[in-house]
Amino acid sequence: MPKHRTALRNRLEVFAASALGAVLARKTPEAAEATGRSLGRLYRRLDARRRNLARTNLARAFPEMPPEEVDALSIRVFEHFGGVAAELFRALSHDPANALERIETSGAAIAKEAFATGRGVFFLTAHLGNWEWAALGTGALGIPVGVVARPLDNPLLDTTLTRLRSSMGNTVIQKRDATRAMLRALRSGGSIGILNDQHVHPPDAVTAPFFGRPAATSSALARLADRTEALVVPTYAIRVAPARWRLTYEPALDVRTLSREERGVESLTARLNGILEEMVRRHPEQWLWLHNRWRLD
Repeated sequence: MPKHRTALRNRLEVFAASALGAVLARKTPEAAEATGRSLGRLYRRLDARRRNLARTNLARAFPEMPPEEVDALSIRVFEHFGGVAAELFRALSHDPANALERIETSGAAIAKEAFATGRGVFFLTAHLGNWEWAALGTGALGIPVGVVARPLDNPLLDTTLTRLRSSMGNTVIQKRDATRAMLRALRSGGSIGILNDQHVHPPDAVTAPFFGRPAATSSALARLADRTEALVVPTYAIRVAPARWRLTYEPALDVRTLSREERGVESLTARLNGILEEMVRRHPEQWLWLHNRWRLD
């Protein structure tokens, strides 16, 4: 159960976030990101548990990588997420369209053609790059997305983040009520943005390999893709330069082309994990290695 939070704590967190956002708002996007990257390095030094978890995850995912390269990659991971956080704080004080001007798109035709089928679309992504920009960029293409998300513990901050997430015509679907809302959207030809790369608990979880290790993975995407035959479009927004991003859509996975066995929940979840793993392998410095993804081994 979530810990009780006082109204005072919520207000203090909002004050701190607003103050940081005000400082970053006066900086250029590049300078704001640089500030965030510095804060990310500081956080790495201060939080030994996360530092050790990231190092352990990277070493086990890339066993051929020398220890000094693991440490260097770990630093880049913390820098990246510090930069992402700074950009998000800055965006709260600016028109989101300003951030979208700094995103180039690859494969937009794939997304538009999938949406135009009317079969419903899952935009499959991960905590990779900047997933918030991926959702906003998709909405800006004229494809409204239902974004599945867990509310922040602080309801005041959650309201602010929801406003940003909804700014391009997207809607936020609360994770605890997600299945019904996703079914309604898909059956009406809508689209869903889903992050499918974190540890989950039963009864939703199935075990599927991720970087060669057993990982408790949500079965919801596989079950709904099989049930609705919605298309699955791998999607990610990767940092390509300071405060610059490339939003990429990869060719859709159509479950109608799979055998009955391949459409089974465990087989399809493993296939989807494989897609996410390939994304991460191409850009390992931009994935959330700070998360305890592998709790089964």
